Amino acid sequence: MSQTSSDERLAEIDVRLAELNERWEDWDRELAKEQQELEDRGMGWWDALEAIHERSMERMRRGDSPVTLDELHELLDELCGIYLEVDAARRAAIRAFFDEKQTVLKYLHSYVGGRAAPLVASTGDVKWLRLGLAAGSVADRRVDYRDLLICLGELWLAAEEAGIAPARHFSAVARISNPEPRPGEQSTRDLLRGFQRSGHLRSIKRKSNKS
Repeated sequence: MSQTSSDERLAEIDVRLAELNERWEDWDRELAKEQQELEDRGMGWWDALEAIHERSMERMRRGDSPVTLDELHELLDELCGIYLEVDAARRAAIRAFFDEKQTVLKYLHSYVGGRAAPLVASTGDVKWLRLGLAAGSVADRRVDYRDLLICLGELWLAAEEAGIAPARHFSAVARISNPEPRPGEQSTRDLLRGFQRSGHLRSIKRKSNKS
């Protein structure tokens, strides 16, 4: 894909993501009202939250919702693929796409652990490892990084289960990630580059070996 055509396609994806994010935010407000109704009828806050979450995810899987997983995954699959191929300025622009799309931004971690990791395990295709890492790079630690650690751990274990050595792919995506640290935290580049030596990975590998 030429730079001109990739720029045009990125602009189209940005518009579609903005539309999707707006629909999702509207739907979130409706879901919040449904949750409040459950609480008003005596259900506890956590139980009501889980019930609404399960209900919304089932609707998304069925395609019976304002936002469908198929639509979201189609956009993110393509965007993450482009992210791996373009130059540093365009990667920064892609990360900036999500500055005003907080709902979709929060989904990026789920993409890593809930889409890419299972597909790595089931297909053995390194493409899904790299797309999952790209999504983590795009998220750029703007959402709770502990969630990202969990999802990256799932991705790492899925790769190993599929016979893929993940370390070099983590390092490769680290090199194209944002080198700027968050206040009081390490950068996404350092997080990915050092993940192999992280306490979190050691912990989940011990648990995996015991089970």
